[in-house]
Amino acid sequence: MAKTPVSTDITVAKNSVWVRWLPNALPAAGYIGLKNSADKDIKVTKIKSPDYKNITIYQTVTDSESSKMVRLDGVTVPAKGEFSFVPGSYHIMFEKPTRLITPGDNARVIFFLDNGTVFKVRMPVRTSPELY
Repeated sequence: MAKTPVSTDITVAKNSVWVRWLPNALPAAGYIGLKNSADKDIKVTKIKSPDYKNITIYQTVTDSESSKMVRLDGVTVPAKGEFSFVPGSYHIMFEKPTRLITPGDNARVIFFLDNGTVFKVRMPVRTSPELY
């Protein structure tokens, strides 16, 4: 079985990588900034983790009366640009941990890209971003 090549074009954009820890294995949001050094856009088409059964991408959409989470099939990291998953906007939802996850752990996360490569990262699990 051939291994999927790891992308050299996608990297962590800034010191903003973390997964919010919640008790009782509740769904938890994750945040990361991605930087694309390639000359063309790269789309994140899927995200997986051996530490969580379900991972989905959402965008929080707010109007004058309410806000809601909209599920997305992927996001695009622009050529020579950045894309950020941040609180109150785009986020990664981690559901159904496959092991006990506690603050201080690292979630192993694999981003599948439309160019046939993957980007692998360990996302620290924290109770708040201030603890980073």
